[in-house]
Amino acid sequence: MITVREQRPFWAAFLVLGTLTAAAFVALRTLGMGAHLAGVLYAGLSTATALAVPAAVWRYRPDGRTGWLLLGAGQLVPPGEVAFPGAADALHLAQYPLVAAALVSFVRRRTPGRHIPSLLDAGILAIAAGLLSWVYLTPADRLVTVAYPVGDLLVLAIGLRMLLGGGARTPSCLMLLGSLVAMLAGDAAFTILGGAANGWDGFLWLLAYALLGGSALHPSMRRIDDPAPVRAVPSTPARVVALAAASLLAPVVLLVQYTRGTTRDVPVIAVACALLFLLVLGRMAGLVAEQHRLAVTDVLTGLHTRRAFEERLRAVRRGRPLGLILVDIDHFKRVNDSFGHPAGDRVLREVADRLRAAAGPGVTLARYGGEEFALLVPDADAERTAQVADRLRAAVGGGPIELGTGVHRAVSVSAGTAVLPADAADPGELVHLADRALYAAKRAGRDRVVTAGQCAKVTRVPAEPEDWPTPLPRPRRTELEAA
Repeated sequence: MITVREQRPFWAAFLVLGTLTAAAFVALRTLGMGAHLAGVLYAGLSTATALAVPAAVWRYRPDGRTGWLLLGAGQLVPPGEVAFPGAADALHLAQYPLVAAALVSFVRRRTPGRHIPSLLDAGILAIAAGLLSWVYLTPADRLVTVAYPVGDLLVLAIGLRMLLGGGARTPSCLMLLGSLVAMLAGDAAFTILGGAANGWDGFLWLLAYALLGGSALHPSMRRIDDPAPVRAVPSTPARVVALAAASLLAPVVLLVQYTRGTTRDVPVIAVACALLFLLVLGRMAGLVAEQHRLAVTDVLTGLHTRRAFEERLRAVRRGRPLGLILVDIDHFKRVNDSFGHPAGDRVLREVADRLRAAAGPGVTLARYGGEEFALLVPDADAERTAQVADRLRAAVGGGPIELGTGVHRAVSVSAGTAVLPADAADPGELVHLADRALYAAKRAGRDRVVTAGQCAKVTRVPAEPEDWPTPLPRPRRTELEAA
């Protein structure tokens, strides 16, 4: 809980004073007066930011302290006028691994897991920017200057991954990302304009300090790395266009250099082309894999789809023992009619979870139809397949399922089994026999398992009335809809 003292807007005061300091800095530089005072302002704000971050960590005690402390350490850079390139660049460039490590720490906590697409995209953009800097900057400045835009793009790519990959977009998070953008803009102005920037590069760097300090001092900094569900990286048209442009940059630069009669950088351009090709190839392979995963995964339950199930069934080697189980939820239509389709979706998800937990390793589980599930049990005879089916039936009926608004109902399933090669000679016949066994279980009174060999022995049992509420009223259809 945030106390009254914590609600004082220290972050707003820091942000305002930092912005005013940046404005005073650029005014002194533009007017050509007070160079020493401008250096003092720069040193004061950078030092204040470096102190504000650990102070905020001590004050708010966030769970992800490592990331914030790395950000604070990254602000300890030498201010003032220095020769470029020079020894001070090593300290300036040391910011990038510290900031990148801090952002990676946040991203890992917000969306646990590996994020290969974002890394590939960052690599494509970084190589394209590095190639431009290598070819078109002067030889004396080349090695040092290339590192700045490459570091900027890598840090920005991780920051965008943090923004787009899930998690709360708190004020602290947005100010931190704004700080990264300001740092990128300042580095770009310094690299492109040099002395002609006339102090505006310093203004942007100081603005980055102000935003970072405000981000750390804002109370929402404690929630900047709260976990969130992992989302797939969207392939939006803008993202595709940006990656395509970056990928085509190397051959375009090669063509430009050829028309200029310059061959000095051809080996570097060739390496960049090869790396871009491999990264794009990896990105496309990831997209294909993601599309395949979506095609074979049921959106509601997370199980395999019927298509994926049938592909695996057809891939079974001839003569290999295999058990097939078809499971159907009893009286599922009553759930939809009495409580609505959202309640039916909850039942489907819960039944899928219980089946997944009880199926055991090596079993293929899929949503076969509306309320029907299918399982493949490898190397199983009729007895073992029936045992697995009965375990599934008991797991589903082991406790009531919440249908929403505090309503709970017991749910049961019926199952039919068939095995290869004892009951059928091919997979198509196997499905037919398991389906017959399932409907025999329904006729026998539901909540039971029937094997293919027991179908002829099953006796039809009249269904017992159950205590279900009156079905929900359905909207009347118009004459046009009825027709």
